[in-house]
Amino acid sequence: MELFKVIPKNIVLENNNLSPCHLQEYDKTPQLKNKVITEDWLQRKIDDLDLKFRYFITLSFWKANKSVINQYLDNHHIKKVILDFFYPHRKPNDRIKLWFFVEKHKTGFLHLHILMEGMNGLTWMSKFNRKITLSKKTLYDIVSNDFSMDDVITEALTNHLKSYIYKLGKGKQSTDIRNIGEVNHRVQYLNKSLQTIEFDKWEHIDFKNSDL
Repeated sequence: MELFKVIPKNIVLENNNLSPCHLQEYDKTPQLKNKVITEDWLQRKIDDLDLKFRYFITLSFWKANKSVINQYLDNHHIKKVILDFFYPHRKPNDRIKLWFFVEKHKTGFLHLHILMEGMNGLTWMSKFNRKITLSKKTLYDIVSNDFSMDDVITEALTNHLKSYIYKLGKGKQSTDIRNIGEVNHRVQYLNKSLQTIEFDKWEHIDFKNSDL
């Protein structure tokens, strides 16, 4: 069986062991080949690092970037805001991990997707002193003992992000945090731009701010 010779176009990928032999059927579609190789690499990263992604976050901005570089700079701040929510004081070495991906609207403006690990809700509530903002309905549900800690974390994080990321829109659609579902499906979705010319090679992955 004739195998491919893969020449990575990104130094981050170049330093990792890719296994493209199963991609032979895509030899006439290089964009699709790059997509599948990248998805395979990311899936193996998840396994090797034993990542337990729990949340899929989408952030849309009222003052959005068109420059990927500027979005990377904003992502640095966004990551700090998220980590400050879970760890308001010293950040532990085993803190939750995040991956950042940018996506382009038809207008050319960018929005952001984040894969984020979770943490035990009771540990989150009891281990650190914190101030959180919740709706009256959620507080009523807590008093009535009719709530899930996951919903409390999601709502509190949403309000925290809107308070400290000034470029975020104030509407409900500006910040969407949901259960990640099937991780492999999310990884496939986040790499769909590799089949287009929206970005230069792997620009959609923010390697600098992602815990890769």
